Amino acid sequence: MTDAPVSFTITAADDVVVLDLWEGTLPALPPAIRALQVEPCRWWLIGAGTDAIDLAGSGALVPVGGGLMRATFTGAGWRWLLSVSGWLDTESPVLAPGHIAASTIHHVPVWIAPAGAESCEVYVPGSYTASLEDLWNDAIGTP
Repeated sequence: MTDAPVSFTITAADDVVVLDLWEGTLPALPPAIRALQVEPCRWWLIGAGTDAIDLAGSGALVPVGGGLMRATFTGAGWRWLLSVSGWLDTESPVLAPGHIAASTIHHVPVWIAPAGAESCEVYVPGSYTASLEDLWNDAIGTP
């Protein structure tokens, strides 16, 4: 248990679109869209629609959020909470705001996107959301 406060909410992540670039660089994006590079030529666009971006034949957009849920952590203890039943270095520079890291927690694949010193988003497959929610609630002592 940590003395640092932390709480979380879970919502649908249906605003996540994958952008695979075949050539070129990331196109100009509307300000409301957040881009996170998950692989060398693959980006997650959060807050995007598949018709919001002109790729000019240099890539493909695929909505993937229908199978994901977003856990939004707030409070200074979010790094500690993610280390519960997970093998990851929560102090790694990879877990800096603006980055995304793939890992596993409780044998579940997750994508961790820090938003700031006291906030983070964790994307989890929808079918595992309940077990991770139970794990995190038990860790912070929430019924």
